Amino acid sequence: MLRRLAFYLVHLRLPFQLTLAPIFLWGALLSDGAWDGGTTAAFLALHLFLYPAATAFNAVHDRDEGPVSGLERPPAVPPGLLGFAILLGVAGATLAAAAGATFLLLYAAIAGWTAAYSHPATRWKAHPAKSAAAIALGQGALGFVAGWAAAAPPDLADAALHAGAAGAALTALGLYPATQVFQLQEDRARGDRTLTVALGPAGALRFGTLCLAGAGLVTFWLVERRFGAPDALLIALGYAGLAIALLWLARRPDDGAALYRPAMRITRWAAAGFLLFLALEAVGSG
Repeated sequence: MLRRLAFYLVHLRLPFQLTLAPIFLWGALLSDGAWDGGTTAAFLALHLFLYPAATAFNAVHDRDEGPVSGLERPPAVPPGLLGFAILLGVAGATLAAAAGATFLLLYAAIAGWTAAYSHPATRWKAHPAKSAAAIALGQGALGFVAGWAAAAPPDLADAALHAGAAGAALTALGLYPATQVFQLQEDRARGDRTLTVALGPAGALRFGTLCLAGAGLVTFWLVERRFGAPDALLIALGYAGLAIALLWLARRPDDGAALYRPAMRITRWAAAGFLLFLALEAVGSG
C-alpha cells in the first residue's frame, strides 16, 4: 500500500504544478483584491489538488514510458490511480468552495476542460486545434480568471480582466510546445495528433514563439498601464528572452527524449522569472 501511494504521489508531479502558479498569481495581483484565507484555499485547491489530479488522470490514459512534463522517467501506472485522481479532484472542490461560488464554478470548468483533454471519449489531445484550445483556455485564461476571482469579484467591464486572460492564454499556448516536443514519438505511436505532431517540433516551437510575442505585447500594455514604463520594459525583456529560448530549442535536431532537459529548463526558468516579477510588483504595490 505504501509503495502504491508513493507511485501515486510521483504521478501527481507536484513540483511541475508550480510552473502554472504565475498565471493564478497574476490574476490575483491584477484584481487589486486582498489576499485572504479564501485566496489561499483557492491556490491550494488548484495547485495541490486539481492540477495534480488532472496530471494523474492524463497519465492513466496516456501510459507514457518516456519523459513527460516534470518527470523524466515515469513509473508504470499503478492500479487505482484513476480513482485516486478523481478523489483528489473532489477533495479539492471542497477546499475550492471556501473561495466562493464563482471560484468553485471556475474550478469545475477547469476540471471538465482537463478531463476532456485526456479522456478517450473526447480526447482533445488527439487534435491539434482542440489540444491548443484546451491549453490556452483551460490552463491559461481560466487559470488567470480563477486567480482574479479568488481575490476579488471579476468585473466583466474591466479591460484588464480580458487583456490579462488573453495574455495568459497566449503564454500557456506559447509554452505548450516546450512540454510536448520530447513526447513526439509516443504521441505519434498512440495516434494523438497534437500540435507538435501536426507542425513538427521546430514548427510548433516557432508557433509558440509567435504566441509569446503576442502575450508579451498584451502584458506590456497591462504592466505599463498599471505599474509604469520601467516595469513594462522589464516584462517585455522577459518575454523576449523566453521567445529566443524557444527559437534556440527549435534549432535542436533531436525531436526525442534528449530535448526533455533543455525544454524543462526553459519552462522552469520562465516560471521562476514570472514569480520573481510578481513578487517585486506585489511588494511595490503594498
